[in-house]
Amino acid sequence: MNKKIIAAAVAATMTSVAFADISITGSMKANYKQTETAGVNDNVVSTESNLVVTGKNGDTEVRFEFDHDSADTAGGDLDVEDQWMATKVGDARIQVGTWNGSDSILSADSARATGKWMVDQSISGVALKLEGSNSEAAGAHNGNVSVTAAGSVMGNKVSVKVENAQNQYKISGEYAGVNYAYHTVSADAANSDKTSIQLGTTIAGIGVEYVAADADSSATITGDSWFGDALGFNTAMTAGDDLQGIGLSTSIAGNKVTGKIFTNEVAGSTDIDFQKLIVTRPLAGGTTLEVVYTDEDAAGSSADKTTVDIELAVKF
Repeated sequence: MNKKIIAAAVAATMTSVAFADISITGSMKANYKQTETAGVNDNVVSTESNLVVTGKNGDTEVRFEFDHDSADTAGGDLDVEDQWMATKVGDARIQVGTWNGSDSILSADSARATGKWMVDQSISGVALKLEGSNSEAAGAHNGNVSVTAAGSVMGNKVSVKVENAQNQYKISGEYAGVNYAYHTVSADAANSDKTSIQLGTTIAGIGVEYVAADADSSATITGDSWFGDALGFNTAMTAGDDLQGIGLSTSIAGNKVTGKIFTNEVAGSTDIDFQKLIVTRPLAGGTTLEVVYTDEDAAGSSADKTTVDIELAVKF
């Protein structure tokens, strides 16, 4: 009901209603993080809120995402993040504006840049996508252009992405109760390939995962997914470093509990071990409470890092 009232109020302020349908969604989270690095404690309270306004008129959609982050260097000003328009021409969908991609085990989000465009269409069960970026910024008028083809082959999800300086290949599916996902980045530059594999199953009600990410001597793993923010490790990932680990997850007294043990196999140096415990619980007020404990155990106490992150989050 509240969403309908807000949407009606927004529409009433417009001299002419441009959209047949307007929706407003959002989220907010508050975090208390205690970090101990080499015996030094740091305590921080932060907040982040997001508001998404979407307008539709037939096959055309316009989307704005607003963000307020207390950690921003500008003092938590309200920023416009993703903003784009999408419509259909025949069977093809066209999207133009600003948005970022999604994290993988191997790589962080693609850059959120202006002048991005994308055309996608399905033909005979194959999803085809052509995308690129032609920003107005000086020297950025001819951005990276990629072509992606995705579909199903013998029950497996398969995709191939051809880019200017690399190709990406993915295959995922399920066999004998085991879920698997394989992703490789084949770069034109020498010794710059990287590959990840993820295996998961359920045994006696407990989820079990094995995840590994390998990088050639000139490639760096930068992802922010299963292992957490690789670029945020106290001992930063460098070219040639590999990651591998196992995870267990289950439900205990209404809480989702996940434990992970993984290792950064540092190229030519001593390995760094990680232990992570994640406990998530839905609360009666519609919020979610999550506690994440992370222990990064490097060679020598001066490089160790322990973090306790308590997060209260809500979506609407």
